[in-house]
Amino acid sequence: MKICVVDDESEVRVSIIQKLTALFPHEQVFNAEFGYEALKRIELIQPDLVFLDIRMPELDGLNILQRIHEKYPAIHVVIISGYDDFEYARRALTLGATGFLLKPADRGELSDIVLKVKGMLVQTFIKELDQLMSVTPIPHVSMEQVQPFNVSLWFDEREWKHIELGNRAALLDQYNTSHDILLTVTLDSDLEAIVLRAPLEESASGFRERKAFLPALQSQMRMKRELRFFQTNDAPLSGKRAGQKEWAKQAVKHRQIIIQHARTGDIAELEIALEAWFECLTNVTYDELRKECAHLMAVLDEGLGRNNVIMVDEETLYYWHEWIGRHHTWKVLKDRVRHMVINGVAALKNLDQQDREIPQAVNWFKQALQVIENSNEKNLSLEVVSEAVNVHPVTLSRMFKQQMGITFVRFLTRRRMKHASALLLNTSKRVNEISEDIGYADYAYFRSLFKKEFGYSPSEFRKNNGILTEPDDGE
Repeated sequence: MKICVVDDESEVRVSIIQKLTALFPHEQVFNAEFGYEALKRIELIQPDLVFLDIRMPELDGLNILQRIHEKYPAIHVVIISGYDDFEYARRALTLGATGFLLKPADRGELSDIVLKVKGMLVQTFIKELDQLMSVTPIPHVSMEQVQPFNVSLWFDEREWKHIELGNRAALLDQYNTSHDILLTVTLDSDLEAIVLRAPLEESASGFRERKAFLPALQSQMRMKRELRFFQTNDAPLSGKRAGQKEWAKQAVKHRQIIIQHARTGDIAELEIALEAWFECLTNVTYDELRKECAHLMAVLDEGLGRNNVIMVDEETLYYWHEWIGRHHTWKVLKDRVRHMVINGVAALKNLDQQDREIPQAVNWFKQALQVIENSNEKNLSLEVVSEAVNVHPVTLSRMFKQQMGITFVRFLTRRRMKHASALLLNTSKRVNEISEDIGYADYAYFRSLFKKEFGYSPSEFRKNNGILTEPDDGE
């Protein structure tokens, strides 16, 4: 926090500065002199708080206060006055002063003012960041995971900040002064982001303006995720791997070969095609790999009919894209995809050779419906349900298509939308909170699904049902 003290009496300024420094040794306290010099120093420093005398030569306190609020409305100003300056103090409050103190200001009063302003700054910071996160949401990151430290850094957009990702305890040990830490964000159980005052300008992980924070954080998260996923300590793979576009094109061709062999049930050729596809994906970016894997899983989920053109809807792609993201290393994901594809195709062959209406298959389906109905898990998945009824996920998905005429994913989406509509009608939760509650980290996508299902956005749905709320931030 930056504090300026303005008074034409040097002894008063020094006294207040000494008291503030003793009370808050980690805050920056500046001697701003008085008059026009005070205006220059305030403009240079852009403090969070100004202690301002009223009666001064050159420019009185009211004049300085008015000029500060015209140019820097976010700066908090506290008037320091004598008993006979009460009318000036009253006018100062009408001009936007945060408060006033009578001379001589004691330590307790100064401490109360600073703590009050620090609290106001934190609340403003939380409100601003919450609004930014509603416009540019980061999957699985909410305000509850953010811990502010020196939010003064947030408001000074001239100062560069940079982001580091790592273990929370190690990061806080390395940067043990809260004065240089803007905030920390818990990303998962073993990964923390720490935002610091940057030693150098324009670092790769840096930003100045508040609106640039979330894009910078997303960039760092993407870089860290890619390094961890491919289990390497090299520089960002997305910037080093050569010929990525060609590898991506080859991956698409091998995907088509995989689908052909999956359709015919040729397991031996399917295994060969999968390994060639995996090799291609090892040489593309994480985002491209995730997209390609999701596409294959979505096609498999749709049932591998005889038609060469398999239409995959957006909901199914989104589901499998999220499923891919839950696997933290390429080795784990390869093993899981291999199991899903090879065993899934074998399971489909067995199912096709049997009578589709046999009691056992119908019983699987009924059990699966019961599991879904009784579950409160927001991230309920095809794998969880199939494991509960002891069948392969691909088999269960095919049974849903046969019995319901829609895929498991579409059935689950409709159930979630129904749950969301109940929450909208019976709670006062914000749309982004409801989105998170039912398993959608990307609540802009949730809104589009809801509108597709009901014909109205969540806010419109509430309004049409007589519930008056403020418009959702994303609408």
